[in-house]
Amino acid sequence: MKNVLIAISLLFLTTLTYAQDLVKKIPSNAFTVATIKGDNVFKLMFVKDFNESFVGKKLLTETSKSLDKEFTSIEDFGINLERNMYYFNQLSDSITYNCFLIPLKDAAKFESLINDKDKKFKTDGEIRTMVLPDSTSIIKWNNDMMYFVTGSIRSSFFADSTNSARYGIKEIRYQNNYDEPMADSVMVAVDSTMVTTAEPVMEEVIAPPVVKTKTYKKATAKKASTKNRSKKQPAKKKAAVKPKKNKVVEEIEIGDLPITGEGNDVDSAVAAIQNANGDEMYDDYQKERAEQDAKKKQLAFVWMTAQADKIFNTSYESIENNKSYSASLDDKAIAEIWVSSLQEVYNSIAPEFGTYGKTGLMQGYGSLNAKLFMDKTSFRISTGLELAKDQADAYKKIMNRKLNKNFLKYIDSEKAIGFMGYSIDTKAYLEEFPKLMKQTYGAFLGARMDEEIELGTDLFSLLLDEEALSKVIKGDALFVINGLNTKEVTYTSYEYDDDYNRKEVTKTKNETLPDFLFMFSSEDNRLMNKLIKYCINKNYVTINENIYKIEEKKSPIDIYFMIKDGIVFFGNSLTEMQGISNNTYKASISKTHKNLLGKNNFSFLFNAKNLVGKVPNEEIGGEETAKKFNETLGKMGNVYMKSNPIKGNLVSADISAEIPNGHENALKYLFSLIENASK
Repeated sequence: MKNVLIAISLLFLTTLTYAQDLVKKIPSNAFTVATIKGDNVFKLMFVKDFNESFVGKKLLTETSKSLDKEFTSIEDFGINLERNMYYFNQLSDSITYNCFLIPLKDAAKFESLINDKDKKFKTDGEIRTMVLPDSTSIIKWNNDMMYFVTGSIRSSFFADSTNSARYGIKEIRYQNNYDEPMADSVMVAVDSTMVTTAEPVMEEVIAPPVVKTKTYKKATAKKASTKNRSKKQPAKKKAAVKPKKNKVVEEIEIGDLPITGEGNDVDSAVAAIQNANGDEMYDDYQKERAEQDAKKKQLAFVWMTAQADKIFNTSYESIENNKSYSASLDDKAIAEIWVSSLQEVYNSIAPEFGTYGKTGLMQGYGSLNAKLFMDKTSFRISTGLELAKDQADAYKKIMNRKLNKNFLKYIDSEKAIGFMGYSIDTKAYLEEFPKLMKQTYGAFLGARMDEEIELGTDLFSLLLDEEALSKVIKGDALFVINGLNTKEVTYTSYEYDDDYNRKEVTKTKNETLPDFLFMFSSEDNRLMNKLIKYCINKNYVTINENIYKIEEKKSPIDIYFMIKDGIVFFGNSLTEMQGISNNTYKASISKTHKNLLGKNNFSFLFNAKNLVGKVPNEEIGGEETAKKFNETLGKMGNVYMKSNPIKGNLVSADISAEIPNGHENALKYLFSLIENASK
């Protein structure tokens, strides 16, 4: 009895585990896996709230209309909204599968979504199978899950003659012989001054009809009447007249059909025959190609059927045993995507490169993942990329630098529309750059180029003084947009008179331009000072106190620069540059922005509220559109991007957006934005 209870318990646990998550049905060799976590989604928004939302109402209305049935809740679809839904992709040399695994709560309700009055699906026990009309997709389901698969043959597979022969597939191409001009197969000789009969030079051809041509002079009416006169009645003498040029008449025989006419008429007839023949050949080509495509389609269907049967009826190793996939998961995410290899991504999107697509161009880059989080204060997308150990070590050296703290004195959080900062170690980058290039492009160029690549990287290191360059440009920089200004600018245009003579004119227009400030660190200014002196001598640059102005007439904005306290400044506001120069520049950075810039090698901010009302109405479609645009901006929170420190062999970055006060959580806020944008 005890053993029976243990067996029942194990069976119950196994069934419960299967019912909880369909990840076990995803094969271990899946190339891409995407997940939507229904439980986490509907913790943020109840099903009732979703049904009453703009998106929910739209979905239910359109579904009801298309299926001619009444749906009042997404629960009517029969899907288990508390379990995970999956998409996965499988690649092989012959076929690509795109698959969906959807958990079901009520299979009968799900079947009601199938708009098939004749119920044309097969039933085998609890498993039902339906083939879509075009036979390119299969839907298979039981009481617990629905599986949808579509497959596409990879063109490169049947480009291999061995594979084509094995499956009886021909590679059909529209060759030149389909559209060769008839004159290339049948030679036509015409002399416009002599009576000739040109015999065609016959060649063996597959499709074009046999064409024969004859040319002869057409006798004039005058000559014809002379021949009928009696010898006793000589013709009267008349003044000499200029002889008329003989007309050339051609006769073409196509089978038993003669075509006779003068030059242009015959040319038109030949052209018509050639066009008709070409159309026939193209139709034959299209027909044969369609036949081969049908064979490929049938083969894909056979493979899809076997793959779908395996998902339901076969035990195999699942993706959950893949360590990279398992490490990428986060219980708090509401959606996730994982890609097994960037090298495989490259192979799949660059088939035209042939063998070069498999040379390891992305060698050293492992799996890629992204996760979506939503909570009461923000939503965030977190991305991660696995690196090989050598690459990870190289990037750790390159990213071993923090942003210059003195930059922070020039950021006003209340004023800035946005900023972007980055910091790398220039010396480490220049030292590691040849190694990274060799690793990437060495595989692309092939083993025969190893010596040349080695020589090139050594030459690169020899020509550059990494230490000296790292003092001129240390590797950190900050770009800030403090506002937008409308300025009248002049530009050159051209006008044309009645005789189309071009005249250069100068015109003016209003442009909205950013008020920006850019800065980077530099310890050694000797090279820049020499460059500045040269530009002053050439009148490319003017100086006022210690502020330089770039003299470029075609530029719509004035650009100024200066060097102060180990920082090189560029900007288009003379007032701001003067404030920096005389230490009267006032700015106050928030703690959040200070941490964002100070703790990350790369960071980005967009403050939507500070952009409200700054863009002229006419530049965004008029007053009504501008009003809607500004209302949307006013409801947006700050948008951030940042890189994270490298942990182990994983490099990662985050994109996040704050939600403003008055919204319960990020998902409901997102739905409100969608509704506002649709109005």
